[in-house]
Amino acid sequence: MPERKTVAIHQPNFFPWLGTFHKIAMVDEFIFFDHVQAPRGKSWVSRNKILLSGKAGWLTIPIRKSGKGYQRISDVCINYGTNFERKHLGTIKQAYQKSAHFKEVYAMIESIYANKYERLADFNKEYIQLVSARVGLKASFQSSTEMVNKNSRLAGLTGNEVVLKLCMQATANRYISGVGCLEFIEPLSFEEEGIEFYFQRFVHREYRQVNTASFVSHLSSLDALFNVGFDGLRSLISGKQTERAV
Repeated sequence: MPERKTVAIHQPNFFPWLGTFHKIAMVDEFIFFDHVQAPRGKSWVSRNKILLSGKAGWLTIPIRKSGKGYQRISDVCINYGTNFERKHLGTIKQAYQKSAHFKEVYAMIESIYANKYERLADFNKEYIQLVSARVGLKASFQSSTEMVNKNSRLAGLTGNEVVLKLCMQATANRYISGVGCLEFIEPLSFEEEGIEFYFQRFVHREYRQVNTASFVSHLSSLDALFNVGFDGLRSLISGKQTERAV
């Protein structure tokens, strides 16, 4: 009989916030939701906020759009024609060079940019998996694109149905969901398939930040890493804060 496990599903976001790692810390398997259509316009897949001169400012990774039309998240390509890597690294260095953990975190970030990933999802996954490993999280990772390629019956599914079927294919007996899907998710349908459904309840804690008089919350996890390091981030995402939906 296949092993049963706790699963979470979320798109691979760019330098995601602490809540993403809190969710990863609570599961056995994390599925990157990347076979679905990429959000149109600005989204967390390609941008996030860091602390710039005491205020939240955007860091955006450029993507290729011209003539692409509909694209899956897994197919979105990074636009290297703008030479953005040097600008990004310079902005990050300026923002955090006085932080307590600058040297080790900056070296990791610099190595990710140096890989020059063609696809944005690969860049984002590399960061998420590297941080998870350094923090000591035990979850395994797979992508919904790979799961759909193995099981074509998943390809045409949307909304609640695709999330449910991905959990079933992953042999989940517990699913942890964010609250951003309340308009389509149906917790009872999971329970009927023997999958306990929980909502994540993450409380964002404050920590010491460099170059600001008052705490700025809900930034990219980069901010926490530079300020409190990998051990500090582990502490910030500790605690299984969930609520049974049914």
